[in-house]
Amino acid sequence: MEKKKILIIGCAIMKDELVHGQPDGISFTFLEQSLHRTPQKMKEAIQEEINKAEGWEGDSIILSYGLCSNGIVGIKANRHTLVIPRVHDCITLFLGARERYLEEHQKEPGTYYLTRGWIDEKKSPLGIYEEYCQKYGKETAEWAIREELKNYTRIALVESELGVSDAHRKHARENAHFLNLRYEEIKGSLDFFRKIIQGPWDKDFVVLKPGEEATQEIFLE
Repeated sequence: MEKKKILIIGCAIMKDELVHGQPDGISFTFLEQSLHRTPQKMKEAIQEEINKAEGWEGDSIILSYGLCSNGIVGIKANRHTLVIPRVHDCITLFLGARERYLEEHQKEPGTYYLTRGWIDEKKSPLGIYEEYCQKYGKETAEWAIREELKNYTRIALVESELGVSDAHRKHARENAHFLNLRYEEIKGSLDFFRKIIQGPWDKDFVVLKPGEEATQEIFLE
């Protein structure tokens, strides 16, 4: 049987997890993490990549994104099957299962999760604080980041089988100290990423036929 050709469009923060093992027959496109903060721009960027693949002789396009503040609502592929994890945000992917995310959310809903990719892409609270310092000055930047995150109670560093370095741990702890939040390390998993690449695309995924649009409702079923 001929191996299926798959294109995965994902966020740059999960590049390591997705390319792990260098799977055959799979192409990757990675978009910058900052799109998460502007869902409409995220939608436009993802749709643009899907449109570029119109002439691609592959089988399926997989989005390594969740609903992401409705950032994927309205997205569609005209010529290919479109597969999307049935999750609200990417933290579920790093934790390995929707049940695992619900468990952590029920235990402590005010959790700011960090991963190796999140830190490497400089999108931790301290990374965003540095961005704000460049734009608004130190005093306004500190007020803004503390105001944005005032309802959080915990910084949790998620460690998958790929591991995290001492530098990742140090940076995560510095975030917790800066925001005066409790720090924890929790175990993640590559299981969801494996399912994205290998299947099965079961109840944990939305599978859209060519021309079908992603809607908010299908993620809530």
